[in-house]
This record gives sequence, C-alpha cells and structure tokens, in this order.
Amino acid sequence: MWIFWDAWKGSDLEGFRALLSGFAGAFFAYLFVRFGDGMKKIYDRKEKHHTTLVRLQHYFNDCLNITGDNVFVADDFLRAFDERRLQAGERPIFMNQFQQYPIDRELVIGLTNLNFANEVYTLNVELRKLNDSLAAADRAYVQPKEAFIAKNIDLATYLANARLSRDRCRELKGFLLQVRRDLTRLFAISNLLIKDAPFLVRVVRALTISKYSRTMTKDLDAEIVRLNAEIEAGAEASRKRIQEVQERVAQPSAPADAPQAARR
Repeated sequence: MWIFWDAWKGSDLEGFRALLSGFAGAFFAYLFVRFGDGMKKIYDRKEKHHTTLVRLQHYFNDCLNITGDNVFVADDFLRAFDERRLQAGERPIFMNQFQQYPIDRELVIGLTNLNFANEVYTLNVELRKLNDSLAAADRAYVQPKEAFIAKNIDLATYLANARLSRDRCRELKGFLLQVRRDLTRLFAISNLLIKDAPFLVRVVRALTISKYSRTMTKDLDAEIVRLNAEIEAGAEASRKRIQEVQERVAQPSAPADAPQAARR
C-alpha cells in the first residue's frame, strides 16, 4: 500500500501506471483461477451426481428383480398351504426362502438433489426393515419344518405353525408390492434426472454410443449356425474320446508273465 502512495505522490506517473497495471493483472488472474477452481468443483459434483444416478438405476433394477422373486415365493407359499389343500389331506413341505435386499448407503452421498436423496434414504430404511421381516418369516417356518421332519413335533403343531407363516406371507406380500411401486417411482425419477447430464458427459455419450448394424440380423443368424456347428463338433469329439477310453478299459490286458510265441 505504501508503494502505491509513494508512486501517487511522486511525479513518475508512468511508474505508477505500470505498478497499477501489474497489480490489476495479478489480482484478476487470481480471481480467474479461483473462479475456475470453483466451476470445476461444481462440474465435478454434477458429474458425480450423474454417475450416482446411473449406479442407482442398476441398484433399483436389482431390487426390482429381487422383489419379483420374493413375490413369487410368497405366492408359492400361499398356494402350497392353501386351506382347501390342507383340508384335503395334503402335507406340503416348502423349500424356498426369501431373498435379502442389498443396502447401499453410500450411494446417497453422491446425489445433489436433496428431494431425491431423501427418498432413496427412506427406501433404504424400508428395505432394511423388510429384510428383517423376511428373515423372521423364514425362521418362523424353517424351525417347525425341521422339527417336523426330525419327528420332534406332531403334524397338528406343524400345520398350526404353517398357517401362522401363511398369514405372515400374505402380509409380507402387501409390503413387497408397495416396495415394487416405490422402486418403480424412483426408477422413473432417476430417468428424468439423468437427462440433465453435464455437457461433456453428453458429448462423450454422443460420440461413443453404438447400435446394432443394419446387417446384424443376417450376420447373427449365420453366427449362431456357425457356433452351433462348433459346439456339436466339440461334443462329438468329446464323445469319441470317452468311447475310446471306455473301450481301452473294457479290453483285458495280457498278463506280464505270459509266454511269448516261439520264433521260428
């Protein structure tokens, strides 16, 4: 500051202008550097949000598949222990069990949309509770089933426990269907949010995206025929090798001390 004041009071205006110009250049360069750093952080954060959305879509898809499997298990249990079948004298033993949902709590950290982040967090909480309920339902049936198979409990006790498990499955199916609706809604939201991708991500996506060629259908049919021929040829060669080994094993070997034919 004193340098500027001395230059201002002196008669050397050119020196003052040069000094001021140098200071202004350094100051604005600093501002542009800081501005660039700030914009890069904003872009990196937005890119991380986009990447998280893509990972969440895979996560939602896995959870939807597990939900479909669990709904099938619940329906199968309800069919197996239908009251009319039990009254008709059937004594089913059920072997399927529910699948557990994966819980990825770290994905929420990468989201910048607070509303969506809160909904994903709520979903994870519900899936954790549902996992506990599914595991409890499995245990509630498996323990009486194993005791019945080991003849530690009688048929009446086994069927009483099976009916309780049937009621639990009916209740769990309602929760599973609600989870399916929640997952479908979050999947739809992620589809809408993912459209707002960073500029460079859209450029890379446009340059790297590829689709089936026009000749794919014709080439695919020919490739399938070729692969089937190779598979059949390999299987035939394997069958021949197995047959040769079996024939060698089936042939009796000559004794080691067998007399040789006399030479003439």
